[in-house]
Amino acid sequence: MTSIESVTTVTASDGVTLAVHRYTEIDPARPTLLAVHGYPDNHHVWDGVAEALAEGDTAGAYTAGSYTAGAYNIVAFDVRGAGDSTEPAHRDGYRFPQLIADIGAVIDHLGVDKVHLLGHDWGSIQGWAAVTDPALMPRIASYTSISGPHLEYAGKFLRSGRTPAGLAAVGKQLLASGYIGFFLTPRVPEAVFGSRFGGRIIDTLDRIGRTSTRTRRAPAFRTKRDFTNGLNLYRANMPAPMVSPPAELPPTTVPVQVLVPRMDIFVTPALQRFTGAIPEGGRVVSIEGGHWVVTARPDVIAALTAEWIDRAEAGGTAAGAERATEPRRVAGSLALVTGAGSGIGRATAVELARQGARTVIVVDRDEDAAADTAAAVTAAGARAAAYRVDVTDEDAVKNLAAQVNSEHGVIDILINNAGIGMAGRFLETTAQNWEAILGVNLGGVLNCSRAFAEQMVTRGRGGSIINIASASAYLPSKSMVAYGTTKAAVLAFSESLRADLADDGIAVTAVCPGFVNTNIATSTVYAGMSAADQDRARAKADAAYRRRNYTPEATARAIVKAVRTAPAVLPVAPESRLGYAMRRISPGAIRLLARYDIRQS
Repeated sequence: MTSIESVTTVTASDGVTLAVHRYTEIDPARPTLLAVHGYPDNHHVWDGVAEALAEGDTAGAYTAGSYTAGAYNIVAFDVRGAGDSTEPAHRDGYRFPQLIADIGAVIDHLGVDKVHLLGHDWGSIQGWAAVTDPALMPRIASYTSISGPHLEYAGKFLRSGRTPAGLAAVGKQLLASGYIGFFLTPRVPEAVFGSRFGGRIIDTLDRIGRTSTRTRRAPAFRTKRDFTNGLNLYRANMPAPMVSPPAELPPTTVPVQVLVPRMDIFVTPALQRFTGAIPEGGRVVSIEGGHWVVTARPDVIAALTAEWIDRAEAGGTAAGAERATEPRRVAGSLALVTGAGSGIGRATAVELARQGARTVIVVDRDEDAAADTAAAVTAAGARAAAYRVDVTDEDAVKNLAAQVNSEHGVIDILINNAGIGMAGRFLETTAQNWEAILGVNLGGVLNCSRAFAEQMVTRGRGGSIINIASASAYLPSKSMVAYGTTKAAVLAFSESLRADLADDGIAVTAVCPGFVNTNIATSTVYAGMSAADQDRARAKADAAYRRRNYTPEATARAIVKAVRTAPAVLPVAPESRLGYAMRRISPGAIRLLARYDIRQS
């Protein structure tokens, strides 16, 4: 844990003493970050974020917002009544005008012209009041809000339901806000939080969203005084702003970033996105975690906050900033497709571009084919980059992941499409045949999933992985032993990986096409056959695929739709859907059908 450089105090306008904790020395040449905590926390909620910022982006996982150690002055203060700060004599001392004045007093105390504000929970509510205050607004260079709305905008949101979906969103927030009524009840909350029972409830709720392998355990830093004094924030300021918001809501000129934890049980994502629509040039970023994501994933908070500060310092937030970024959203995404030189891979890369992907990374072991697909992607309206990589080479895939991260950022969508075909009975299939098909069809999926999922998890903003399996995964055939085995393995791996990465907001789907008219028929290896017999078998299979003529483009449309809908398994084409149903209804019939040698048809 980063040691605090110094602790100083400042006297507020009403005589309350505010404890100001400097995680670094104040260098006027550096941007200053001022963090405001929420309820029932104190400044220690920011310790992990301060540590991450002080150390810099050592993981190198945030290309767009990578930052160096010592780039910022980092300060937090204990809100009145919490931590080392004293409490006011009367409840009126917790009202918004005084909370806004406290932020101004701390800025003056630091001796800097402007600060970049960071708020969580009630600290975020307090921050919204500050960035919409005409007097204090010029002192704030940027604002990052987490899990706390502007209360007047919250009131507007609660009146915004005009459709069934809108009414459902409002109803969900009303349920999430039910605790406020309890907090406004006299004496009872003090009794609950004065005992160990209240603290245990908060500790239990704190665990929500901490199931990722990257999350940290919650530190023990809250005191009974934090619990009981902080209740006055609610009692002094609620529910009036939400019950009767003004006709004209207060604007701000401060660049605002809203970080929206997907599993926040107190402030729903719908409310936070509504609040984040206040300023032009702001952005709303969905992240993985619960209400206390600031302690669970401080690395993610630090990276996104640093990126926003740097944009504000460079004057880059006013134009072209994201209005919203959502997991499993094709428009504006960065996608990567393996085996994209032809067939389903090429069609999927182009379809992603047509559906609004920002950039499509084209990967294939055929350099010329990859370049052709990249040109088609560009013609469809997206940026493209082509890379020649053999997905069976683990080191090459790792190098690809590092290069893509460096040049483009962390991908949002991974399509593991690279694969080869193989037909033949088991005793006809040699060890070399097995090594080749396992290396591409299974090993390639494993290598790419490992390399790119690592970056997605580290980023903490979710994503989508689509693994192209086959109807052969659940339709066994004695004449397709090796191919069916690899595709069944991809299906099983996808379902297990889906469970493993669910807590990180990464959806994994196994897509199972049927007989798609691609060049796989002409490149399939027929184990145990002479070269002449293989040529005849390929020509026969290719003719059958052409007669069936289920196109790669139709398959690509289903794949891109799966990015949005995130099913666990997606059978494509009628024969694939029928086979998937039959596998459940009559597995015995499927096993009987497997005994038929399709090469003789």
